[in-house]
Amino acid sequence: MPTKLYNWQLNNQIKQSKMRKIVLIALIGIAQLSYAQLVPSDVQVRYALQLLGKNLKAHQAKNIADVLDPSFHIAEYRDRDVLNVLPQLINPVMLDTVYYESITQRNGKIYAKQIAVPKSGPKMAAWVRMNHLLLFERIGHFEQLMGLGDPVFQELQPAKLLATVPIKRSSAMMFLEMGIAGSNKKYHFLFDSGAGATSISEAVAKDLKLTVNEKAIDIKTAGKGGQFKTVDSLALTVGDVKIRGKQLVVADLNLLEKTVGHKMDGIIGFDFLKDYQVAVNLDQNQLSIYNFGYFEKAEQHVLPIKLTNNIPKINTTLTINGINYNSILLFDTGAGGSIYGNYFLNAYARGLVDKLKNKKASGSASMDLSGKISKSEMGTIDAISIAGLTLKGPTIAIDVPEVQPAYGFERHGLLGMTLIGKFNFTFNYSLNYISISPNQVFAVPLVPLYALGLGFEKKDEKFLVSNIDENGLAFKAGLRNGDEIVSVNQINPTSVDEITQQLRVLAQRKINVEVNRKQQKLKLELKKLSI
Repeated sequence: MPTKLYNWQLNNQIKQSKMRKIVLIALIGIAQLSYAQLVPSDVQVRYALQLLGKNLKAHQAKNIADVLDPSFHIAEYRDRDVLNVLPQLINPVMLDTVYYESITQRNGKIYAKQIAVPKSGPKMAAWVRMNHLLLFERIGHFEQLMGLGDPVFQELQPAKLLATVPIKRSSAMMFLEMGIAGSNKKYHFLFDSGAGATSISEAVAKDLKLTVNEKAIDIKTAGKGGQFKTVDSLALTVGDVKIRGKQLVVADLNLLEKTVGHKMDGIIGFDFLKDYQVAVNLDQNQLSIYNFGYFEKAEQHVLPIKLTNNIPKINTTLTINGINYNSILLFDTGAGGSIYGNYFLNAYARGLVDKLKNKKASGSASMDLSGKISKSEMGTIDAISIAGLTLKGPTIAIDVPEVQPAYGFERHGLLGMTLIGKFNFTFNYSLNYISISPNQVFAVPLVPLYALGLGFEKKDEKFLVSNIDENGLAFKAGLRNGDEIVSVNQINPTSVDEITQQLRVLAQRKINVEVNRKQQKLKLELKKLSI
């Protein structure tokens, strides 16, 4: 190769190498600048804290509200309620000065110790928590003014185990034994993260001679909610932990009790979850209650949540005919199914009802707290992904009403315990997340039991077949309404959930069912489900 040509190529390579280096340095600089914008400087943090202190002294509730994160809450007060509570807390307190100590970071948050010195009386110490946008997510000083402990300070301490209680399962759902003030009995409460308020059955309210407000009020639930009478306040206990009830809904739970197949004296959800970290281990059927401290072992699969009407919403990805759809669903431990989709999900997925696999033409029914029954179209989709964990072939029920609502939505539906039950999970409503991890049944196929076309009802100690569908596989196998289930796979069931768990092996093989019908024992065979 000629020397001039060689030198020209060498110089050109050197120039290109320098150019690539300059571009790389520039990209690194841009990345560092972007990261710097996500991590506030000490000066920015202190300035934001000083403004908060200044507004506290001046009783500027509106200015304080302007710098609160959308997730901000004071005890059980969230959303619009916070704006009503702030002035009541701030105005009576005359402060001489406010200053801050011990600024630190944990959980990806910024914490600072707040010292408030009143014009008369002892100084008050509490903690505040901010995010990287310098929006305040929690101010422990407000809880103290309500006579409560400082929840932000708790987050900086190791989590403390307060109680561990057993979980009883029925129709995939979870029940806890709870105590009620004024009674020595134990009561069965459905653990329902889709319950924005605690409910008590009419029968229990009558038995305890509770004072029930005659004027019904509107209560929102994961379902449609409705008008309910209430009890002003009632103390509950789980293990040795006392649950402060703000207001209890009084409802007729008889229909739900029959549907679930388990005694239901009440329903507990947000009033429990707002004050504690609640860890559910379905491998051991055990619920553990912690304060809002931190765990040494970092959570791997974390679901950020947004609470609307005190009910948690999460982001998921639904895979339908090979296409991914990002979806907003409620995390509802009080629902027994897998996935429930509404009209908006059907529209968002461009006609999901027509894309369902293994579709059941006759549809299915579900019930909410008010006893209203809605019909749905059922089938399966490719997969659902939650916090990086994927489950294949989940069942989905789509409710497409004849009269369609005005367009506009805040969620696409909800997740129920048939799907949620494949995880162990921990609720942390202070930091607004639910952590999940696969449990022992995670890899067991999601069998679409709706194809069997039957339900179960517990009557006394017997488990009876109900709501049989003449187009379902159970009817074709010989099962009829009123049949008493004696055994499934040679196992004598003690709960509806135990029957359901045995039926799930239909994904691998056929199963034998023994029933009593009019004093006659019959042996029937359910064939393996080919999905």
